[in-house]
Order: sequence, then structure tokens, then C-alpha cells
Amino acid sequence: MRRPWLVGLLLLVSLAGLFFLACPASPGGSLPLPPDQDWYPADVAPPPGTQYPCALTALPRDLPGIPAGERLYINHVYSMILRATRAKLVLQKALAEGGPALTAAHAEYRRSSGDALAKIRSERAPSGLQEFGEDVATAIELQRMAFNRAVRARDGGEPAGQEYKAPEARAASQKLMAAWSEMTQRYPALTPAMQDSTYHHLCALDFF
Repeated sequence: MRRPWLVGLLLLVSLAGLFFLACPASPGGSLPLPPDQDWYPADVAPPPGTQYPCALTALPRDLPGIPAGERLYINHVYSMILRATRAKLVLQKALAEGGPALTAAHAEYRRSSGDALAKIRSERAPSGLQEFGEDVATAIELQRMAFNRAVRARDGGEPAGQEYKAPEARAASQKLMAAWSEMTQRYPALTPAMQDSTYHHLCALDFF
């Protein structure tokens, strides 16, 4: 005769099995982050009047190919990469147009990119991702310096595009290339969609 507690245990196990069968796994075998931890925006369109310099596609929600313990960090860092990229596009548009609105656009860029930079640096990187995070952060920091030069030059009557001539711009590009190399070495089994998206986020942030 079965004991009552054993019958209850068997019933719980059966119910748990039915629950997992009724909840299909997300594509790639990984689950998306809880909504309160997911920083990535639903809309990745560039700001009005701008366009990405390469074919940026949205980061797959379930981050296929990224281990569970590293998905939060990747989600947060790439969300900040996107924020810095959008801020860059808006300031470059203002630099191209010139005029009194440039001062306000530069201030907004400094605020938005500074927030992205601070959040990347405040994230606790999983072991092995510290260099990737620091390369991305340093690239944004160098771009801020390049834009400072460009705004001063534009205010002084120089044509648009001076940010490309700043030495910090090339140094930032090298940091982003290093970050991509670190991604490919750490995650050699990324799905094509994930690989394409992560690459083009870094490409869109780059000046070159």
C-alpha cells in the first residue's frame, strides 16, 4: 500500500512534467530575460533623419549561443551600444547641418553617451568578458573626445566630418574591432542571426 506522502510526491512530479511539456523552449534552446532585466528596446529604428552606416538588425531576444549566466551582461552592454550609436547619429546630423542647434545636440550626446558609458562600466562582467566590456567602454570614451574636437572645429568654421580626422576616432575603431574579435573567440557557435546582429551593432557604433 502506498504511503500518502509518496502519492502526493508522485502527483507533483507528474504535474511538473506536464507543465514543462506545455511550455515550449524558445528558439535556440535558451529562455529570454525577465522583462524587468531586459534593457533592449523593442524598436531599433535609427533616430528620425538619420540612418545606420551598416545593416543593423535587432538583437535576438533569447540571445542564442550565449550561456545563461552571460545573457544579462550581453543584453545590457549591447543595449548601451545601441544607445551610444543613436546618440552618435543625432550629433553627426547636427554637425552636418551646423547652426545654433549644435550646442544643444552636443550636450544631449554627452548626456546620452555618458549614461551608456557609465552603465557599461558599472556592469559586473562575467569572467572572461572584462576585456570585451572595457574595449567597448573605451571606444565610446574615445568617440566622445573625437566629437569634442569636431564640435569645436565646426564652431570655428570648419566643415562637417572633423570627427573622422581626430586621432581618437581611429583609436576607438581599433577598440571596437578588438571587441568583435573577443566576441567571436568567446562565442564560436553563435547562430547566423546572432552573429550578424552583434557584429553590426559594433559596426554601426564605429566611425569607419
